[in-house]
Amino acid sequence: MKSKLLFLGILINFWVADISAQQLAGFSQYMFNGLAINPAYAGVHEAVSVTATSRWQWAGFEGAPNTQNLAVHAPIKDKNIGLGVQFMRDEIGFNRESAFQLNYAYRINMPKGTLSLGLLAGLSNFSIQYADARVITADPTQVNLNEVVPNFGAGAFYYRANAYLGISAPVLIKSTIETEQGSLFEQQSHFFITGGTVFSVSRNVKLKPNFLLKMVSGSPVGYNINLNAIFNDIFWFGVSVRPPESINFLLEFQATDQLRIGYGMDYILDEVLSQAATTSHEFMINYRFNWGNKTVITPRYF
Repeated sequence: MKSKLLFLGILINFWVADISAQQLAGFSQYMFNGLAINPAYAGVHEAVSVTATSRWQWAGFEGAPNTQNLAVHAPIKDKNIGLGVQFMRDEIGFNRESAFQLNYAYRINMPKGTLSLGLLAGLSNFSIQYADARVITADPTQVNLNEVVPNFGAGAFYYRANAYLGISAPVLIKSTIETEQGSLFEQQSHFFITGGTVFSVSRNVKLKPNFLLKMVSGSPVGYNINLNAIFNDIFWFGVSVRPPESINFLLEFQATDQLRIGYGMDYILDEVLSQAATTSHEFMINYRFNWGNKTVITPRYF
């Protein structure tokens, strides 16, 4: 156990030392909370949609990453506009990020679907509290950090009842935080491409393959490939692969037309990381307020 704790400490310290490579927090259930990566997703559910997601990475270790996200979005009645707001909190060790974003989407009706164009603006607060760290010898060059930086992003999202394709840049502004010791943090540009479809294989079974491609300045291209099996439009069982890091198992329950509950478990494949931890856990709940409508308007598969 001591060796594992030491290993995790090394990972956290490495993250701090190379904080300029920090990326947006990721979720295994990204396909059910599109607003987290694409502002053009605002209003897609055709209802006031509230999604809460909480992720515990490297379960069982003190100081391991944990992330919470709350996203609320809705269409504006009788207008081709969607609005959204998002709150995010990310913590690893004594490092914390809190973010607030406003999202705007303009939707264009097309012959076979809808094209949504979105913008976002927000603020992120980054803090490092070395006073919270348990260290043997204090480093006088380490000072607490508490800085706020702006953010701007854009995206496009095309969708119809059984398919979607999106491209987004949720972080377009590169912001650098400086200290007396030099540059400590640089917020990197992010670009995402997502897509998926749903098709029937029998009367009660559907399959939903989808993917996510992630590009971050200064980092290798990352991708997720996911496949969900849907039974009676109620139970979802999925497997997602994120090479070479992990394989993710997903379970979704469509309790009602308005309420969806999800759980994801990541099993770590990376040889080095697996020495310190094996699993990560993620919980998601989505509720769509339909304001008197008998059913929530499609789409309901993403």
